[in-house]
Amino acid sequence: MTKTISRTAIVLAAGAAASLALFFALGTDSRAQGTPSHGHNASHSRKHISQAELALRQDMRKLWEDHITWTRLAIVSFDADLPDLQATEGRLLQNQADIGDAIATFYGRPAGDELTGLLRSHILIAVDVLAAAKAGDQEALAEALRRWDANGRDIAHFLTAANPRNWPASMTEPMMQRHLDLTTEEAVAHLQGRFEDDVAAYDAVHAEILEMADMLSDGIVAQFPRRFH
Repeated sequence: MTKTISRTAIVLAAGAAASLALFFALGTDSRAQGTPSHGHNASHSRKHISQAELALRQDMRKLWEDHITWTRLAIVSFDADLPDLQATEGRLLQNQADIGDAIATFYGRPAGDELTGLLRSHILIAVDVLAAAKAGDQEALAEALRRWDANGRDIAHFLTAANPRNWPASMTEPMMQRHLDLTTEEAVAHLQGRFEDDVAAYDAVHAEILEMADMLSDGIVAQFPRRFH
């Protein structure tokens, strides 16, 4: 792959990352919508939280830190054609199952499995995009990008439908877009050999993913208050 690859071609990270913002995009639960969380700062306004809420917040941060860590390693291994690429991609895909398992705790096994499937598809389509870009096959690239965009829209629709009061589109769409932009910036910088920019972009990705994890935790706590108090 050349070091001048375009932004749209660098979607291994973006595809995996898109999955990351959308982890709670599953079916609605009519039993409890809770009180709007008013963004991720809601958790910081309280002095005390229950052990159940603390566990949720810690587990969610761990899931998303795993996500950006293995995404980064996949970028590095792909760029350098390292022999660990297959194992790294396998671990990244396992993260999608881990996220689905976490979601099943709140929304049921079918919903968790559905989310895992959507997230796996997001990553696998991104791999198709990357392969087409590397081969210089513009027709295959355009088709893969079309499927990637459609998959992303499907997950985005699930996200707000799952918790519309606490994750409205006005909140989730900018959040998701920022994550995609930052992760793509990281991938482009690495593939172009701008390693100082690459490191700085990863730091930004890390800070943003923690904010995202906290915001999503706020939404779950508000939607299912009896589970946490």
